[in-house]
Amino acid sequence: MAKKIPVIDSETQRSSSIAEFSQVSDNISIWQALTHNHYAANTLVAFKNDWNHFLVFCEKNKVAPLPASASTVHRFIEKMAESRKLSSLKRYVVTIGLIHKCHALPNPCQSQEIKLAMHKQRLDKHDDYTHAQGFRDDHLQALLDTFSISTKPKDVRDMAIWAITFEAMLKRSEVAALTIDNVEIEPSGLINITVDERIIALSDVSSKAVQRWLTLGMIVQGYLFRRIDRHSNIGDNPLDHSSIYRVFRRASQELDLPTDVIFSGQSPRVGASQDLADAGLTVSQIQHQGRWRSPAMPAQYIGQRGKRDNELKKFAKKNSDK
Repeated sequence: MAKKIPVIDSETQRSSSIAEFSQVSDNISIWQALTHNHYAANTLVAFKNDWNHFLVFCEKNKVAPLPASASTVHRFIEKMAESRKLSSLKRYVVTIGLIHKCHALPNPCQSQEIKLAMHKQRLDKHDDYTHAQGFRDDHLQALLDTFSISTKPKDVRDMAIWAITFEAMLKRSEVAALTIDNVEIEPSGLINITVDERIIALSDVSSKAVQRWLTLGMIVQGYLFRRIDRHSNIGDNPLDHSSIYRVFRRASQELDLPTDVIFSGQSPRVGASQDLADAGLTVSQIQHQGRWRSPAMPAQYIGQRGKRDNELKKFAKKNSDK
């Protein structure tokens, strides 16, 4: 658990506390005692309500809440997902895990079954209200038409980010972590970048965009993409995730897209997957190119939800057999 809360080490106290927490209650005093007042009252009220929902579910289904099995928690998540948002489902898992840890009971929420169940919920709920818009090749080409000859540091840097992130299908964390040591410039001027020991060859367009940024920023060591202040001074510190999000939000604004189309740091991987699928690549080939551990995410991005669900089941079975 996030806070270091002592577990109940007295057998007598533990039995008494389990009995108390096995019944629906509106009293947060037992929560204050259990957590040694490490949480604010509002947080404890949220814990109490979450736990009461779980108790009602367990009673209705005639299963034990303490200790709960991973199967019980899984069924509870599936049931609550019918009407609850992802943030609520995450909190349920935290609450159930907290109760088990404090009572020195095996935590069902750490099981592979629950981790995969929550992964599935993230994908499902992602579809519902936060599905990233795909940043696709036509978007990149339109931005190149506008910014390829700009000399403003922010324009040059952002153009390089748009190009390299889309073409190499980079995650935000990978963009932020890139250093000059990950960049190899061939005699022809083309650039290779190394990501997780994989060498990715960039096209002439992306290579030129990165070269322009290296030249303008006079970057010979350290991080590849850096912060730029309001006076156009280029710093040494890398971009963080929120900065990369703003770079892609800017892209949607520069393209004058509808207000409900907002790119995020995930958009290049989504759009690149869609472009590759349109070009005839299979889900497995897209998985390899995007360096995913499972085909589930690329299947999600290109609209093959049935394929995604099947891959999640296979992934779950493979991990449960270990």
